Amino acid sequence: MRERIGGSSLHVCIRSHRMHVQRLEAYMGTSEDYERRHHRKQSTAVTSHDVALAAGVSQATVARTFSSPDLVASETKARVLEAAERLAYIPNAMARTLKSQRSRIVGVVVPSEGEYYQHVLTELTAQLSAAGEQLLLFTFSGTDDIDDVIASVLSYQVDGVMVASSAINVQQIQRIVSSGVPVVSFNQPAATGLSPSVVADNAAGMEKLAEYLVDTGHRSVIFIGGVAAAPTDQERYQSAVRTLSDHDVLCRYFEAGAYTYRAGLNAAAHLIEEPRLPDAVMVAADEIALGVIDGLRAKGISVPGDLSVTGFDGLPQAEWLAYDLTTVSLPITEMVKHTVDLLGPDTPESDEIVVPGTLRKGTTVKTRNDERV
Repeated sequence: MRERIGGSSLHVCIRSHRMHVQRLEAYMGTSEDYERRHHRKQSTAVTSHDVALAAGVSQATVARTFSSPDLVASETKARVLEAAERLAYIPNAMARTLKSQRSRIVGVVVPSEGEYYQHVLTELTAQLSAAGEQLLLFTFSGTDDIDDVIASVLSYQVDGVMVASSAINVQQIQRIVSSGVPVVSFNQPAATGLSPSVVADNAAGMEKLAEYLVDTGHRSVIFIGGVAAAPTDQERYQSAVRTLSDHDVLCRYFEAGAYTYRAGLNAAAHLIEEPRLPDAVMVAADEIALGVIDGLRAKGISVPGDLSVTGFDGLPQAEWLAYDLTTVSLPITEMVKHTVDLLGPDTPESDEIVVPGTLRKGTTVKTRNDERV
């Protein structure tokens, strides 16, 4: 009895399995059919050979069209690109890297916080993409992280590196230079002569702001910087002091501690504790200035009614109606273009491009009368 039941159960199990296989084959076909389809699917991937045949050119020309388009005649390039689009051809980036020894990737080292850097990165990404390059982003939260970040950058096969913070010191930039990877310093005055660099004319810009404050009757000024040790902070403050002192206007320094909106809010809280408010506050960066304005207004202090506020950088937010900040606007598009050019294959060993800013007269500066002198 036990054997008969077991045999019957086995028979039912086999029959059930066969029915399942039949249904599966009816849906997918036999295993041989699946293998044939899978092989056909793999073999239909479009190659540069297919594009070459469709365009009537050699494979080398197809490769050159995607790796060095400037070396291909316009008519030929158009035929190759048209064929590639029609066949849905996707170039193999890794293969191009192995052949050309160029990854077409640019490493960028910036702080993890800051509207200014977001503004720069947006423009840089667009310009690199237009040049057929890709951006690989590395960020740091504090100065203690920078050495590890640089080690990470150098572990990748990047064609160049842009460092965009004055928190990155000369020794750290030298480390990248010594590795043989092209490096461009963005708005880092201390890197002058060490690597190609693109910098704003900090001194001239701050001089314009200081002269404007003097011309509008301001006789007492406090300068709110980001980080006192930062070269950009030092250049901007020193220029303000020189210009104001020529007109017998004193200018004290206060360190906000960071180039952030929150640092500006905190600086405003300290400013309110002053025995007497100054006529004007010159701020080292727009993002800090926006925080200062909001912090003052939250305590009932009018800008520019009770005191004037200026910034530096020209962030898009500076033009918002809620702020309409008087500042020095830097031509970020032009500065980024110079950076991309310097990161090209013909990068000079040492070069410095100084870009002037323009004075933007917003509504955060008010003409003072003699009562406040």
